[in-house]
Amino acid sequence: MLEPFISGLALLSSTTRTPGIIVGPVANFLGVIYNAVFNFIYGFVQANSLGIAIILFTLLVKTVLIPLSYKQQKSTFAMQKLQPEMNKIKEKYSGKKDAESQQKMALEMQKLQKDNNISMFGGCLPLLVQLPILYALFYIFQQAYLYIDVVGMNYQAITDLLLSMPVDLRLDVFTDIINEHKLYIDVASSADMIRLVNDMTIADWNAVTASIGDYAAQLTPLLAQKTQMETFFGISLVHNAGLGFPGILVPLLSAATTYFSSKIITKQSGAQQNGAQDPMMQSMKMMNIMMPIMMGVMCITLPAGIGIYWTVSNLIQVCQTLLLNKYFRSKDAKEAVKQ
Repeated sequence: MLEPFISGLALLSSTTRTPGIIVGPVANFLGVIYNAVFNFIYGFVQANSLGIAIILFTLLVKTVLIPLSYKQQKSTFAMQKLQPEMNKIKEKYSGKKDAESQQKMALEMQKLQKDNNISMFGGCLPLLVQLPILYALFYIFQQAYLYIDVVGMNYQAITDLLLSMPVDLRLDVFTDIINEHKLYIDVASSADMIRLVNDMTIADWNAVTASIGDYAAQLTPLLAQKTQMETFFGISLVHNAGLGFPGILVPLLSAATTYFSSKIITKQSGAQQNGAQDPMMQSMKMMNIMMPIMMGVMCITLPAGIGIYWTVSNLIQVCQTLLLNKYFRSKDAKEAVKQ
């Protein structure tokens, strides 16, 4: 179910970075919240501020989505309780592979779920809600200067300084960098230059400061502020994580926490104990292996901020799953005693 989302992010990372009419409003709304979170963090600490803001923002998003997580976990717990009855229906039609028998089995399954007020799609709703959020966060994390006031002011100050240089110097310094990044930049345009500022790496800036003479003294403190905000324990959150160290830690953690979260959810749902030979359970088992790999690979080519968000989100999801499942078990045990 996440394949279209992953393919979409792969396309975004290699083409346009302008949100559409659906994702745009979501990005703007989340951007306002993210800006407020960042300003709160930045008032206390400047180093690693973008990364800390992502963690706090993730916690805020997951808190808002608790009602959906509750509904999902409730549906999963109800399905777990209903599993023995569903297994009886499967045994009833065991060995009957004709279309009519399969249709009857499906109808009996649907009726059983309906009679017990269980929605087959109850577990999908939280995921469907999170997809536009993840798309929006792609833009927010990759173009933080458009959504965060402090970052925007820093980028504008850098751009203004670059535009104050002679045109010939700008062309001499930035032409190779522009060609290397395969960008279409007018070095006389403020809007284009601020885009270039966003795309340039630390290595690019080192080359620039070594080539601009006296301007380097003015540029250095601005770059120091930029680096201080945007890096999280040495990882640039606005650039792709990549395969180098320490950026590679982001996709590795994304993959590991995705696997861990899937295992916990599967274990808590009782899928491992019920219907181990069921084709659906086998498919789920395969997805639990493939999804971590896919997310790890995708996070290599996405802004590292996305990987941080995904990793923290997975860890929070594990805690929510364990706590909610414990709550439902306790509630079910109390109701059984009353009866």
